[in-house]
Amino acid sequence: MRNLVQQIYGNQLTEHSKKQTQRQKNGYSSRLGWVFVSKDFTKETTKAVRTYGSLFNVSKDYTYFTPNTFYRNDLRRLSTLRWINAMSIDIDAKNGENEGITLPDVQESITQAGLPMPSLIVQTPSKGFHVHWFLEKPKRASDKLNAHYSRVQTCIAEMLKGDVNAIGPERLFRLPTEENTVFHSQTRISFDELCEWFQLVQEQDQQDVHTYKKGFCKGYESLLKHPAVQKILEGVNEGQRDTACYTLALAYKAAGYDEKTAEAYLHNWNQKNTPQMRQIEVKRKVKSAYNGRFHAPSAKKIRELSGMLFSYVVWEEAKPREERTYSHIEEWEGDVLAFIRAQGGQVSGSQRDISDQITSSVDAERKIPYATFKKVIARLEEQEILSKKVSGKGRGASTELRIIDEVKARRAQSEASKREQDTAPKNNGLNSNTIKDTVAGGTALPLISATGSLALSEHLTSKLLPTYSTKLEPAPIPGNVPASFVSALYNRGFTDGRFIFRAWGKVQLAFQAFGVSYPAIALTTDYLRLSVDAVGLTVEKKGSMIAGDFQGEDCFFKYLFGAVKGLFTNYRFDQLTRFVEAIEGLGDIELSHVGMELEDELKAARVVDREVVETKLAEIEREQSARQRRKHYHNHSAFELSSSLNQFKIFLKRDD
Repeated sequence: MRNLVQQIYGNQLTEHSKKQTQRQKNGYSSRLGWVFVSKDFTKETTKAVRTYGSLFNVSKDYTYFTPNTFYRNDLRRLSTLRWINAMSIDIDAKNGENEGITLPDVQESITQAGLPMPSLIVQTPSKGFHVHWFLEKPKRASDKLNAHYSRVQTCIAEMLKGDVNAIGPERLFRLPTEENTVFHSQTRISFDELCEWFQLVQEQDQQDVHTYKKGFCKGYESLLKHPAVQKILEGVNEGQRDTACYTLALAYKAAGYDEKTAEAYLHNWNQKNTPQMRQIEVKRKVKSAYNGRFHAPSAKKIRELSGMLFSYVVWEEAKPREERTYSHIEEWEGDVLAFIRAQGGQVSGSQRDISDQITSSVDAERKIPYATFKKVIARLEEQEILSKKVSGKGRGASTELRIIDEVKARRAQSEASKREQDTAPKNNGLNSNTIKDTVAGGTALPLISATGSLALSEHLTSKLLPTYSTKLEPAPIPGNVPASFVSALYNRGFTDGRFIFRAWGKVQLAFQAFGVSYPAIALTTDYLRLSVDAVGLTVEKKGSMIAGDFQGEDCFFKYLFGAVKGLFTNYRFDQLTRFVEAIEGLGDIELSHVGMELEDELKAARVVDREVVETKLAEIEREQSARQRRKHYHNHSAFELSSSLNQFKIFLKRDD
């Protein structure tokens, strides 16, 4: 068991507890986490441990544990999560569900679902199973990550006929022992691989290639028609009324009904409840839902209230591939065909070796996930574009892939390429011409009508950004704001060109505080990435238009300005840290050569980040000085040793 739990928690637990003097001296580490153990799920029998020694000691008396860890030892909640270490699901065998299920059945279901091999399977006393996939690297918990974790977890549970009510990274699972562990491997997966699988399942459902599950609901417009919501609308019992009323009010809100209409519908619904709520309570629940920060109901609450399978996803307009973390399966098909064609139309070797060589057409560092590769090959075989021939068995097996229908292959690759072009930024259908509105204090700045990725003209570096028009009509998207930054705001409901232009101005001012010129921001990939990340952080804290919890322009722009500065400070620090580590391994000649290159960079007309270049030069000078001191000390010590030896020899001769 010791090796198993160390495989889960790594350095999040210590071998032994720190002494008080150590805590006072070193402080509390932000990487450590608390593991909760329990006897029977009740709060009274729950205990938190932070060392491997404590965990092993209590394992004899406790039955359940949390694979993920927390930063508090008194509260096991989503809000107190620190690290997510595993994706875990519960396949229950109670109340007639999954009756007679065996380990081979679970393994077959995992394979059919296209999921990677799990790291651990534990059998429960009721003959059910707890399945765990350990992550390659623990993920720092956040509201956004926790929510997506639950979405992926729900999807896996539905595909494997698991318990869709046992959802959430904070949940307890049966503590593994030698007796109940029925499968264990060293396999670890990345969270991105699970997210890629989740997206493929969604796409397959959207294309009717594979049925997602009867509990799935697409979009808000069909929310009220779903059987699970319809069951709640039939009325509920005492103890469920408050939650049901609030959940239904959010459903009406998401479906586009105004507050008065929703209230009228819910007064009629209340007549079906046993007993009925007071009318004032219905009114309060509706008001709370419409004035609160939630835009739509919780899928988990709908499942609990209806007792039925339910989950939903709101489909958004696709982003260009280079802006997405995950690629569509048709796009990977184009990449696979392009790779095979580049090898003469035929490749052979192990499937994993072949997949390792295939990269995204928009990012050479992003490889196709192995699970996706196998799905793509199966799809291309089904379309009779590729033939697959496997010779040998096990690890020595070799697979030959050959394009057998060049016309279909080129059509498929062309469609994949067309899809990428279709999802490229078109300013979301809005006119990208120059803003012609007059502005307070002067006229609007002339904007460059280009592809959306050109930087501001050089003369803007010395001018203040203008205020935007007070007209009520949305302004067109400014053509000189980078497309990725526009998409980051537009996809969150910020569609007014004036707002986007002002937000970009805050980003420019933040970079200017570090001496980075305006044009350099749009022309530097890392700077654009930081700007888009800053938008995401700001939306998490200050809300968005699409979620309905927007807190106002001023606080949004202030937070965006600070977020950019904070991210760029960390980016600089990481850059310099890696640089210092790199030059320490260089020879004297190489070190001198790097210094000359940096000096030439400073002499150039345009330097992206002069301060960083100057700091790097200073670090090289420090390294060179340190090496000179070490050489001087070594030579001086050698000279003193030689002198001492000579004097000792003279002394010996005198004695003779």
